[in-house]
Parts: sequence; structure tokens; C-alpha cells
Amino acid sequence: MIAKSKAWRSERYLAWVRSLPCCMTGEEGCEAHHVIGLGWGLSGWGLKAPDSFVMPLTPWAHRMVHQRAEWQPWQVEWLQQTIRAGLAQFANDPDIREQLSHALAFIDAREGATA
Repeated sequence: MIAKSKAWRSERYLAWVRSLPCCMTGEEGCEAHHVIGLGWGLSGWGLKAPDSFVMPLTPWAHRMVHQRAEWQPWQVEWLQQTIRAGLAQFANDPDIREQLSHALAFIDAREGATA
């Protein structure tokens, strides 16, 4: 589990994620949704996942992921797609690349390498 006080934050990365089309619908006008559920220990009461664990979702899709637990497993694929795009986008930013690389390794260790 990543301690709340050590959670990585980057407004620059979040702004970029919000500029992407929605992972679920492909529509514009997204929010940066921090992963929830999945049993990874990254979210819970008073705990928000690090910014490296976000994906673009429209406000509607964001609500649905929070309201429908059966949609939460899709976050794995959406995170992997977002992180891989971020690694390409921020190729010259060592801090963001390091955080995204750690996040992708974390996901792969828990879910296995996919996609």
C-alpha cells in the first residue's frame, strides 16, 4: 500500500489526462478519475490513489464506475492505456516517466502483464 502522505501528485499530468478522450465512451470533456476498488490498497476511506493511477472519464462514466462495482475491473485496461500514452507523451520528463513506470509495474505485478 502507498501511504497517503507519499502519494505522488502532478497537476501537469492530471491536466494532460483530462485532455484525453474518455476511456469508456471516447467522448471529450473528461475528468481525471483516480482508480478505486480492485483491492490494490490505493483507495479507500480518506485515501486517494497517486496521480499516476488516473484515467480520463467523462463525468457520466466517472459516476458509473463509482456506482457500479461491476465496471471497476475495466479500470485495469484503462489505466494501462493511459499510462502507456503518458510514457510516450512525457518522454522528456524524468519525474513523470518514473512515476508512470512504477505505476505500470505495480499494475502488472498485481494483474499480470496484459494488453
